[in-house]
Amino acid sequence: MPPLAERLFSFRGRIPRSTFFVTSLLVLAAFAVLMVFLDSVVGRRSTLVLYPPLYLCLLALAVKRLHDDARSGAWLLVGLVPVLGVLWLLFELALRKGTAGSNQYGPDPLEAGRDYMKVA
Repeated sequence: MPPLAERLFSFRGRIPRSTFFVTSLLVLAAFAVLMVFLDSVVGRRSTLVLYPPLYLCLLALAVKRLHDDARSGAWLLVGLVPVLGVLWLLFELALRKGTAGSNQYGPDPLEAGRDYMKVA
């Protein structure tokens, strides 16, 4: 599993569905906590600084999730199509299994760190 900063801010590599879900939920939870804190301490307008990092993190996670299925990050533009584009994107990111083995975006994240010479 890549380090947290690389997972959140890099657009390179692949991540499996489980990592996508867990990391996305953690990012959204951190955003909610920081938003409530900033709103109560400084005011509502101060929460605007949280949106660019939130979108950057979620975009990086979505691109890496598409890479796991051997698709370019440009496929996120399908989400601009009303209803059907968003549903297709949700299916791709959440339900579709990534390609087995290596692809042009890197090695299979589910096989990373496994030693094929070890006997279980």
